[in-house]
Order: sequence, then structure tokens, then C-alpha cells
Amino acid sequence: MIRVLVLNSDSDGVGYWRCLNPHLCMTDPDIKVEIRLLTDYTLPLLDPNFLRHYNVIFYNKVIPFADVEKENLFYQMCKDFNIKLIYDIDDYWILDSTHLNYKNWVESKTGDLIEKIIKRADVVTTTTPIFAERIRQINPNVVVLENALNIEEQQWRPEKTYSDRVRFIWGGGISHMVDLRMIQDEFKKFDKDFLKNSQMIMCGYDLRIKMGDGSIRKDDHNRSQWGLFEGFFSNNWKYIDSMEYKEFLMKSDNFDNDDTYGYREEHLNNFYQRRHTRPILLYGTMYNEADVSLAPLKSNHSFNLMKSELKLIEAGAHHCPVIMSNYGPYTLNDVENPKCQKGFLIDENKSDWYEKMQYYVKNPNAVKDHGEANHQYFLEHFEMKVVNKKRTDLYKHVATQDRGNVKL
Repeated sequence: MIRVLVLNSDSDGVGYWRCLNPHLCMTDPDIKVEIRLLTDYTLPLLDPNFLRHYNVIFYNKVIPFADVEKENLFYQMCKDFNIKLIYDIDDYWILDSTHLNYKNWVESKTGDLIEKIIKRADVVTTTTPIFAERIRQINPNVVVLENALNIEEQQWRPEKTYSDRVRFIWGGGISHMVDLRMIQDEFKKFDKDFLKNSQMIMCGYDLRIKMGDGSIRKDDHNRSQWGLFEGFFSNNWKYIDSMEYKEFLMKSDNFDNDDTYGYREEHLNNFYQRRHTRPILLYGTMYNEADVSLAPLKSNHSFNLMKSELKLIEAGAHHCPVIMSNYGPYTLNDVENPKCQKGFLIDENKSDWYEKMQYYVKNPNAVKDHGEANHQYFLEHFEMKVVNKKRTDLYKHVATQDRGNVKL
């Protein structure tokens, strides 16, 4: 029996995608997985009687050791007990000045810390071949374990609502300003027929700010990034005709204890729709209102280059085609293959987002055909059973090797 200790650093997106969900779905009879949270301060990581039972430790981000001595003790015990360390990383550890966390990243020297962790791991797992090539410059033992979804999990089992309009969705976080600026001018071009026959749904709206003491403060819509995002998608509210809906948008936020996350039947006739952040275990249900997913990604941008094809995966689970930037991770999956077209790729210098959106509005059969092709591609490449087979093969391969001398 191979015993794997999984150390999860958070309960948000990274923890869900890279640690919790994959290991909760593992069913191999030869592998026993124990998942522990790094926020659990009863976790005895420096107790040899605890550690010695494991063959593999899988972890991400940073284990919060109290000091360097304790960190070195941990690594030494892993060597003594021949415990293989598999470090997972899904975001580039080098930020540029456009990133919201750039100042903290510089001050904390996080980049140097992550590189040190990568060097000390026996194996590093990551999301794409592009990112893997970068990591190999530091540690040659890299394995690609793609982001994956369990199709049996309720949020990824489509329960589509009906609409006679083609509904475009964008869902993301507050760090996407550099990406969304690319579509700003395109979204000013929509004509009356397009506005009548389609909808734009922005998901993820969130005015909550977590303070250093753990409290939550409410941001001002007018100065928040989310207010700017809303301006992009609604053409500075020119696409919102209803005064009642404008008033609702100004008053509605994440502090309403609203279990519909901004959905209101009486406002569904409006072209622009806002949806608030959903909890991570409900987040996929936003696609139940969607027909086509939009994923702009700024090119010539190192952080974006190392991202994964997550938006393709989410859309595929929900039978949605995609319109994506022709850059980085979105170039890996042959999106425009005519035999199984899953959507369109947009070159930044052409920026024909509106043209491709119009195509889907005028060709509803293509929405269905491309969406089904994307779903089949998802089942073949990104369903959890497919990727977890690679994961279990990796654990079995490294478990019996010598710590510090693992060969892939």
C-alpha cells in the first residue's frame, strides 16, 4: 500500500482544483490518501512517528514552518524516511508590475522562496507543457497533470436554463484588468439586432476586501476594478435601458446574503447581466445560464503564458463553445480544428471578438455543435478519471525510488 499525505494550503480555487478535488476522487486500491489542511495547527509535521508512515507528500504553495531550522528538520526527516516530495504549482511565481500583488511579492521575496521549494522537490507537477518547460530550468523532474473536473460533481452537471437569446459569459477574478481592456473597444460596436438577440453575463462580481486582521470590508463600486469591468461589458451602462435595473445594480452586492447571486427574473430582459461570486463548490453553476464562454488573455505576458486552459475545461463540462485569445495555454488544444471545432481563437492584433460573437448569434446550430465537440474533448482529456490515472501512475512510479534520486 502506497500512503500519500496531501497538504492543502487553501480552500479556494487552487486548493479545489489542484489538491482537494483530485485526491477526493482517487479510488485506486493500491493508494491510500490522507488529506490535511495546513491551517490545521494540530498537524504534527515534525513528529517522526507521524511522518514515517508516508511514502509520498503532495503539497502546494508554502508550508508555513516557524523558522528555517524547523523547515530543514522537515526535509531531513523526509530524506531519512525516504518520503518523496511532490510539489504542485499552477501559477507563475514571477509577477510583473501590472499584477495586483506585485508590491507584496517584491517585499516578501516570494519568487525566491518558490524557486527554493521547486529545487528541493523530488518531482514538480503543473498544468501545461508550456509551464513545465519553464519549471525544468530549475528542476528537471516535471510532470504535467492537467486541471480536471469530476463530471459527477453536481456543479459540473449541466442544468441549463432556457433563453431564446445567445448568452455569452465571462467569469473570472479581480486580476484580469489587463485582459479585459483588450475587449473594451470591441464591446462598443454592438448594434441593436445583436443587443436584442444576445446577452452578456459577467460572473464573479465581488466588492469584499479581506483586511490584514481577517475582517471583511466593502469596496466602493465606483473605484473598484469590478466597476471598471462592468463598464467594459455594458459599454459604460449604455446597454442598460432600464432605470430599475440600474438602481438594482447600484444597490446590489455580495453583502446581500443573496442565494441567487444577483439573478432576478424581473431584470432578465436586459442585455447586460451581473452575477456575484459563488462559493467554490457552486461556482460551476454559473454556466447553467451560458451558451458561449469568452476568455480574453493578454499576449506577450509571462504570467498569462503560464496559465492553464481552465476556461476551456469549464466550458467543455457545460457543453459550451469558447471564444478565446490565441495565446499561451489556449493554443494547446486545437480549438478551431474543423473536424471537432470547439470555438474560435482571436489574435490580439485582429481583435475580432464582435465578429465571432455575431457568428454564434446568427448560427445557433454552431453553438450546439461546437459546444458538443468541446464537451467530448473535455471527457477525453480533462475528466477527472483521465487525469487521475496519470496521477496514480506517478505516485506508484516514485513511491519505491530513493529520496533525492527520483527518475521519471
